Amino acid sequence: MSQKRNRYIPAFVLLFSTLILFGINSSRAANNVEETPFQISSITPTPSPTTNSTLDQITPTPTSVSAPITITPTITVTPTITITITITPTATLTIEPTPTITPTSTPTATPNPDNFLPLIMKQPTPRPVIPPEKILFCDYLPSPLPIPDNNPYGTANTIYINDSRQIYDLNISLDIDHTWIGDLIVELIHLETGKTARLIDRPGIPVSNQGCDNDDIKAILDDEITSFVENKCAPAPAAISGIFQPNTQLSLFDQDSIAGSWILSLSDNHKNDTGQLNNWCIAAEISASLPTPTPTVLPPAVPQQVVLSGVSGKGQALPLDCESRSAVDWAAYFGYSINEITFFTQLPHSDNPDKGFVGNVYDEWGQIPPKSYGVHAEPVAALLRGYGVPAYAHRPLSWEALKAEIAAGRPVFVWIVGSVQNGIPVYYSPADGLDTVVARYEHTVIVTGYSQNKVYFLNGANIYTRSVEQFLDSWSALGNMAIITSP
Repeated sequence: MSQKRNRYIPAFVLLFSTLILFGINSSRAANNVEETPFQISSITPTPSPTTNSTLDQITPTPTSVSAPITITPTITVTPTITITITITPTATLTIEPTPTITPTSTPTATPNPDNFLPLIMKQPTPRPVIPPEKILFCDYLPSPLPIPDNNPYGTANTIYINDSRQIYDLNISLDIDHTWIGDLIVELIHLETGKTARLIDRPGIPVSNQGCDNDDIKAILDDEITSFVENKCAPAPAAISGIFQPNTQLSLFDQDSIAGSWILSLSDNHKNDTGQLNNWCIAAEISASLPTPTPTVLPPAVPQQVVLSGVSGKGQALPLDCESRSAVDWAAYFGYSINEITFFTQLPHSDNPDKGFVGNVYDEWGQIPPKSYGVHAEPVAALLRGYGVPAYAHRPLSWEALKAEIAAGRPVFVWIVGSVQNGIPVYYSPADGLDTVVARYEHTVIVTGYSQNKVYFLNGANIYTRSVEQFLDSWSALGNMAIITSP
């Protein structure tokens, strides 16, 4: 009986069941879309053909489909799918801007050195300033180079330098034997730049029509020294002996590369006298990156004459301790009491007089390092500062600056030669390789006054005077070296 009832189930019951099944399947399809969003891209925007196809397969009688077709708009499958699709671009919009926003916000982030590192790296790196190195380039000739008599073409010698650094300062050392130096013209030529500096131009002319009639040149030419070479004509130890300004300033070569051929040209321009070049040197300060030049500060105007009183001293206790004697006498003027022997024993010792005392203080006077010699300004000034004395070494100190110190009531501690005589400057290379200028009979005195024509100085226990010109010549031999109370 049950089987027969199943066979004759009314048509409307079957149609009702079909609609229920259709709704269940549609619900499941919608649930599948929500659970697996990655399949959304395969769903067509208009699902109605798919729905009709499904109904045709399920409904046994085509004429009865018209009733459920009207149900299609009430099915939420289509809106659900549409909503799901619109969510997808929302998610995409959330993800895509993220990489773009991150770098844009970096500059405005909370200050952090790491955040700003890329900006710092983009800034131009300042060019480092390298202190100039002092180097001596010499041609110690195996035999003297003759200078032909009365020949304007003369002779020449070349120093070749293989160093591309720039020139900060340039000095020239000359050792020339020649009778009647008023005949000589000496020039320096840098072949690579084509620049020529006339260093000496028949000294003594036009003051004398025949020029200086004394013999020999043993000198260093340096722009920074007070006196000019052109009017020098000493009887001893050489007609030009000391450190002087050249006829043409050597600053002509500043900032050029020192590399290349440097030619020293010498000519004799009058008959009867001859001579020879013994050796010559280029003393250069060079650097790959030049420091900014220090502005020149002009000393204040000073009276034409100032002589200080109250400067007193004693004779030195030891054969070669003139620097210690002068140091304690100079300090005493400013109110500091120091024992001479104690001061000497506290000085450092070295084979370089710029670093300490050279040799045996009981040895003979008049030698040059590495033999017994003495000490230069820097170690003396440093020891004086240890006693509380404001003391600073200068090399060179200008004549105008020296007068300004005296005019301000402060004596000046200076290095000269002998009893304020001309001296021959010599380049000396100590073990540390830091070349320096020395001179035989190196000595120290304290300048206490000046006038238009005279210089007053304390030497041991007594005050002496010399002409301004003679004092400047003697002071020049060691490069206008001095100690004053200010840096």
